[in-house]
Amino acid sequence: MDSSASRSRRRGPVILVVALVVIAALVVGGLLWRQRADNGEEEAQALADALPEGDFSSETDTAEHDRILGPLIEATGAAPEVELADAGTADDGLRTATLDWTWTLPDDAGTWEYTTEATLHRGEDGWSADLTPEVFAPDLGDRENLDLKTVDPTLGTVTDRDGKELYGPGEVKVLGLDKTQLEDADPEASARELAGLLDIDEDRFAQSVADYGPDAFVPALTIRVSDEGDYPLDDAADVAGFRAVEKTQPLATERDYAPGVLGALREASAEDVEESDGEIESGDLVASGGIVAAEREALVGTAGAKVIAVDPDAGTERSLHEVAAVDGTEVRTTLDDHLQRLATSAIADEDSASAVVALRPSTGEVLASALGPTGQSYPVGLVGQYAPGSTFKAVTALALLRAGVTPDTTLQCPETATVEGRSFKNADSMSPDLFGSMPLRDAIAHSCNTAMLLEYDTVDQQQLADAATTLGIGQDAPTGLEAFMGSVDPEDEGVEHAAAMMGQGRVLASPLAMAVVLASVQNGATVQPKILADSDSDSDSDSDSDSGTESAAPEVDSPLTEDETAQMQELLRGVVTDGSLRDFADLPGDPVIGKTGTAEWTNEDGELKLHSWVIVAQGDLVIAAFVEDGSYGSTTAGPIAREVLEGA
Repeated sequence: MDSSASRSRRRGPVILVVALVVIAALVVGGLLWRQRADNGEEEAQALADALPEGDFSSETDTAEHDRILGPLIEATGAAPEVELADAGTADDGLRTATLDWTWTLPDDAGTWEYTTEATLHRGEDGWSADLTPEVFAPDLGDRENLDLKTVDPTLGTVTDRDGKELYGPGEVKVLGLDKTQLEDADPEASARELAGLLDIDEDRFAQSVADYGPDAFVPALTIRVSDEGDYPLDDAADVAGFRAVEKTQPLATERDYAPGVLGALREASAEDVEESDGEIESGDLVASGGIVAAEREALVGTAGAKVIAVDPDAGTERSLHEVAAVDGTEVRTTLDDHLQRLATSAIADEDSASAVVALRPSTGEVLASALGPTGQSYPVGLVGQYAPGSTFKAVTALALLRAGVTPDTTLQCPETATVEGRSFKNADSMSPDLFGSMPLRDAIAHSCNTAMLLEYDTVDQQQLADAATTLGIGQDAPTGLEAFMGSVDPEDEGVEHAAAMMGQGRVLASPLAMAVVLASVQNGATVQPKILADSDSDSDSDSDSDSGTESAAPEVDSPLTEDETAQMQELLRGVVTDGSLRDFADLPGDPVIGKTGTAEWTNEDGELKLHSWVIVAQGDLVIAAFVEDGSYGSTTAGPIAREVLEGA
C-alpha cells in the first residue's frame, strides 16, 4: 500500500469526529437560539412599538390605550414616541421592561419625557404584558386619563412715554342670546328684538343666531363694564334667551384714545381660522392696526401647557407636567398723555374729519395723534392723503434756495397767473396791496401762490421731489404705525409741476408727513418719526427738554446744510412775525416758526371746499393741525394749533 492511501485512511476517523462535533454544536446552538428567542425580549420590543398608536391584537388593550392616551394625543396632535430602554432579565417566567416616553407638546412648549415599567409574564400562549395605567404614565390611577390644558399668559400693556397704561386687560360684558334658554321662544324674534335694543344690524344678528348650533351662546355686542349705564340692559333682560357674560379682554383704557395709533386685539373668528392655513386657532388673539399689531408677540406673550391626570368619575384633575406661560410685556410708546389729551380737546368741536399731530424734532418721537370726534372712519392724521396746500411751500422754498434763489431775491406776485392755458389765483384773503414784486421772504410770509408757481422754470419737478425727500416726504412709515408719508411724483411736468410748486396738483401728504417736514427744518436734518420708545430715549414729557438722543435720520441724497437750515428757519419765522401766523408772535418761550395752508377740493355734491392746514414749531415741539372741511389755515386750523402749543 502506497503512502498516500495510508494517509487517507488515517484521516477518515478524524473527519468523522469533527463532523459529529460540528453537528452537535449546531444542535445545541439551535436549542440555545430558540431559548433566547422565546425569553420575552421580542415581546418587550413589540410592546414598545405598539404603545404609541395602541396597535394591539387585544381589543381590550386597544380600548384601554385609547381611554388613557386618546385625549392627550388629540390635544397634542401626535402620538408619543416610546423606546425600549431595557428589556430586563427573564426570571421564572417574568420580565420587567423599562420604557422611555417622549411627548411633543404644542405651541413650542417643548417635550414631556418620563420612564415607566411594564411587567411581561410567560403563559401557555407565550409572553404577554400587564397593561396597567402605570405603564402609560407614572403613578396613574385606575380611572385616570391624560389630557392637556393651555396655560394662558397674562396680557401685556401699551403705555405712554412715562409708563401710564393706555391699553391692556379690561373688564367687559358680552351681550347675546343663549339658545339653550330660548325654550319655546322664536330665535329670530328674540334676535331682532335684542339687536334693536342694542342698536346693531338686526338682519346680521338674526342670521348669526340662525347659523349657530342649538346649544350655542351667540354674542351680539361687547361693552365695557364701565359703560353699562349707556345701554338698556334692563329691557334686554326681558328678551327671551338674553344673557350677559363677564370676561376680561384687551382694550384701550379709554374709548377712542389715539385712534389708529393703539390698534386692537380680538378673538379670532371662524373666518380668521379658516383663512389662516393653520396659523390661527380658535381662541387666538388677532391684532389689527397700529402698535398692537406691530408688537403683538410682546403683548400677547406665549401660552404654556399643563399635562394633567383626569379622573372623570370623581371630577378631579392633577398636574403631571407644566410648562409656564411667558407673560406679555409692557410696550412703551413715545406718546405723551398730557399732549394727547390737549390735542383731542382742541379738536373736540370739529364736525368734519380733523387731526392734530405732535412731534419732537430732535428724536422724531410722535407725542400725540388725535382725531376729531366726527366725520372720519379712519385716522386721517396718519393715513389721510390730502393736497397740503401752502404748507408745502416750505418744500418749494428749499428747492428754490438750492436753485440759487435767496430770501431777498425778487419774485413776481400777480393776482393771477396762467401756465399752459390754466389760470391760477391767490387766496381771496390776500390783500390786493401785496400784489406785485416782493422778495422770497415776503412771498413765503404772505403765502403768494403765483410767486411760487411762476418759478416752475427755475426748479424742475425732480428738484422739487428731491427737496421733499430731504424734508422727510415719501419715507417709509414708522414701525408700529400705518401711515402715509406723502408723495411727489418726480415725473410731473407742465401744469401739474406748476401746481405742485404751491402744494396742489398731484402732491399728497398726511398731517404726520407735514409735521415731519417742519420737524426736519427745525432739527436741521431729515427727521424719521417713531412711535415705539427705545431703551435710551428720554421719558421726560417736557417738550422743551433736550432728550440727548438724535433722531435716526433716513439716508437722503441731499441732506440739509447749515446755511439751508438757517435760511429756512428765517423764512418760516417771517410767517409768524409778518405773515399769516401773526397770532403766534406773542407766545412766550422760544421763537415760533410755521406755515399755513389752504387747498381747494370738491365734495360729492360738486361744492368747492377748503382743506385747512397749519404747521408750527416751537423749541423741540412741532404741531400739525388739519381740518378737512374748513376755512383758511389761519382761520380754522390756526386756533387749534395755538391751543395745543399754549397748553404744552
